[in-house]
Amino acid sequence: MKKIILVILMGLISRQSFGQLSKKTEYVKVNGLDMYYEVYGEGEPLLLLHGWTQSSNFWSEYIPTYAKHFKVYAIDLRGHGRTSQLTADFSIKNSAKDILELIDHLQIKKAKAIGLSFGGLTLLELASSNPERIQAIILIGASQSYKGGENNEGDNTFSYETLPKSFVEELKKIHYHGEAQIKALFNPNLDYQIKLKDEELNAFNFRTLIVHGDRDEILGIDPAIALHKNIPNSALWIVPNTGHIAITEPNLDAFLTNSLQFMNVDNENKTDANKK
Repeated sequence: MKKIILVILMGLISRQSFGQLSKKTEYVKVNGLDMYYEVYGEGEPLLLLHGWTQSSNFWSEYIPTYAKHFKVYAIDLRGHGRTSQLTADFSIKNSAKDILELIDHLQIKKAKAIGLSFGGLTLLELASSNPERIQAIILIGASQSYKGGENNEGDNTFSYETLPKSFVEELKKIHYHGEAQIKALFNPNLDYQIKLKDEELNAFNFRTLIVHGDRDEILGIDPAIALHKNIPNSALWIVPNTGHIAITEPNLDAFLTNSLQFMNVDNENKTDANKK
């Protein structure tokens, strides 16, 4: 299982940034760290949160489409990319607090956001603690209950020292604080876990789209079903013949179409109301 997870990570790192699209870059001090993000397009804000060992660069194939409809904020999460490296107080709850302080800084009253894996867990924590700040979210490969340390028990696959050199070189291209930053991402003692009660999910009063591969190698399919069962205003899309990262090729175009339709519902409703 651990080796499968490593293969998944390796396959997702080597993506090229979309250099032709006009963007703004900024660092902002939030929750004790310097957080980096990029801004594309104009309109209603949309946050993009990447998975573990990735960076905002992961979204390079998605941003050109989203930027035609939204003001896109592609964020380097805590410990990743150009944002400050991990510290001893890492937790998914702290990652959620980072995003809360960021949207405060950006003066976003209610956020629309897409979260992949770690980014999805961060969104779940944010939505649980501050549901009034959420307008709509898309969760890809997420779970209300997960403990990352269980993947490291009795196996050193995730040790920095045993990573393939080619993978380390790719990691160095997107993580800008050197070897120490990358080593921290593979620390087996990180408090990488989430545990939300069913009742907390029952209280969600915003639209949620749950996207999950039917062959998810890390979570299996049950967590997606549980999320759909417990989140009142949710839709579930089980992507066939697909693993943990269900939105890359050959599913990329379908995801862009479905996610845009989901995120634009509020705007379409406003337009219809104005016609009456």
